[in-house]
Amino acid sequence: MQKFVREGTEVPALWRTTCALACALLALSGAPAARAGTPPPPPPPHSAPQNTTPHPPPPGAPPPPPSVYVPTPARPTVVVPAGPPPPPPLPLAMRIIYAPFYATGLVLRYGLYYGIVAPFEVLGRTLAYGVEGGVDGDPNQQ
Repeated sequence: MQKFVREGTEVPALWRTTCALACALLALSGAPAARAGTPPPPPPPHSAPQNTTPHPPPPGAPPPPPSVYVPTPARPTVVVPAGPPPPPPLPLAMRIIYAPFYATGLVLRYGLYYGIVAPFEVLGRTLAYGVEGGVDGDPNQQ
């Protein structure tokens, strides 16, 4: 039986400990540098500055309309759709009775698809693109 090279060489415990410690220190020292290189978050969006001194209207222009203050409503308005309310969920006994029919429907729907329709789709793609799928093989392979 062939003996692997790794099994034949013994790595001293001191060497393993030194490598583990060096890797840990390298990982810890690289963490702050990685965080320092990330860009800061974008500034918050701002609106146009408020014009403290409005420009006077040009001569002969109509006066601006008066500003009207409308307070916002205290509570949002909830719109209930018209029509009958949705039916309540089925009782547990009805769900247990209905489960085999539901599972049969899933098997029929997806079983028929994967058993009949999918093979024809694969055959159609094979005829259209060839066995290789339209991708040239790797020239390095033999």
